[in-house]
Formats: sequence, C-alpha cells, structure tokens
Amino acid sequence: MEIPRSPGYEGLDERLPEPAGSDEISRLAKTFNRMLERVQASVKQLRAVTDAVAHDLKSPVTSIRETLESALSAENGDQWRDSVAQAIEGLDRMSALLNTTLDVAEAKAGALPMKRVAADLPAVVTQLLQLYMPAMADRHHEVRTDLQSGVIVEADLGLINRTLSNLLENELVHLPPGCQIDIRLRSHQGYAELVIEDNGPGFPPEIGSRAFEPFVKGKHSPGNGLGLAFVDAVAQAHGGTVKISDRPSGGATVTLSLPASEMTLPTSFLKVPVRS
Repeated sequence: MEIPRSPGYEGLDERLPEPAGSDEISRLAKTFNRMLERVQASVKQLRAVTDAVAHDLKSPVTSIRETLESALSAENGDQWRDSVAQAIEGLDRMSALLNTTLDVAEAKAGALPMKRVAADLPAVVTQLLQLYMPAMADRHHEVRTDLQSGVIVEADLGLINRTLSNLLENELVHLPPGCQIDIRLRSHQGYAELVIEDNGPGFPPEIGSRAFEPFVKGKHSPGNGLGLAFVDAVAQAHGGTVKISDRPSGGATVTLSLPASEMTLPTSFLKVPVRS
C-alpha cells in the first residue's frame, strides 16, 4: 500500500475562491485565505532558517569530528585532553547557535517566553557597561555615556541584557582599536530610545537592508549573523524597534526603541556610575 505524502510548502499556494459580497461564506473564505497566507509565510521562514542552520553547522560538526578522531589516535595524555577540551568548546558554540536561532524564530512568531518586570533602563545599561569596560579599554576605545535617569521599561531583563550585550559585542568585534563610542539614552514620545554611535568603518555595504535577517553578515565578520537578528526579534517582541544607519562623517549608529513605562521605582534601586 502506498503511503500518502504530506503536502509540502507548494501545496499552500492554493486558495479558496472568494465570492463577491459580504455574506458569511465570503467572510469565511477571506478569513481562511488570510490564515493560509500566514501559515505559508511561517513555513517559508522555517525552511529558510533550517537551511541556514544546516549550512552553518556543517563546518563545526566536521571540525569537532576531526578533533575527536585526533584525540583517539593521540598517545600523549595531555594531547588527548586538549583535543577533548577543543571538542567541548565547539559543542558549546553549536549549542549557543541553535539556542539563539530558536529564540529568533520564536520571537518572530510571537511565541518567545517573557517575564516582564519594571526595569530602570539606565541602571541596566550602566551595570552591563561595567562588565565591558575592561575589554573596551584593552581595545583603546573611548566610551562616553549620556543616560537620562528615570527611564523605566517593562521588559524581560534576561532578554534585554542579551540584546544590549549583542550590541556591545558588535562594537568590540567590528571596530578597529582606538575608536570613540557614544551611548545615549532618552525618553522620547513614549519610548525609551537608546542610541549607540561610533566613528568606525560603518556597516558593510553588502548587508544593506538585510541586516536584521538571520545569518546575514559582512564578508569579514567572524560571527554567525544572528546578533542583529536577535536584537530585532527581542525589540519587536517588546513592541519596539531597532534601526541602523551609517553616519555621514563615518561610523555607524544603532537606535533601539522600547515602549517606556510611567511607573516609578524606589530610590534605592541600584545605580552605579560608569567610568569611561
């Protein structure tokens, strides 16, 4: 007996005829067709993501296999342990890639789990910057901050911290030594607006308007092309936006906007000054 095949993406092209008028049958057909369009778009996005993940995992899987084969043939105990340690590091990178890919996909589909709390955004930015300042100093970057106090957002702190970390990592990875980085935060028209600006080389021309698509990156980027895609997905999940642009005088600008809250926090909330 022949087992029927499941319909593929191509089978979602068909639509119900939509009769003229506004009776119940016409409205039902239009609603069903809109639902098919959303399903088709989701399946198309899923295929694009899985194809990209499969492509990006091919090289690390091959590398890990070769490392483990080297460990099996090693006669020296230290060499064996070094090879296994390298393989574990490779597996950790693969795990991070898969987790971020799933987070982006869930956020795009509006299904990313979030636990929103009232957060003092300037304090969050300040605390995270404290962690990055030693690395910034090693690269001889000058970091200048101008953070308006009392800017509150209702957000998932874990996701916001990861988002800000991605933006700061981009500055570390893509800027040549000795650049100037300006970080400004303002409450503007109901939004908390965080602007990160630098005087580096700007965004690669090959990225263009596709900067927020998963796995899109510059030719010389060492990353996996998920950083800005994750930032965009988290911003949208919180009802906000992120925009990028090149400065006329040279350099790049990233603007993250999140809905501001009118809530107030206790004055005892932690605020630590940043040394630039």
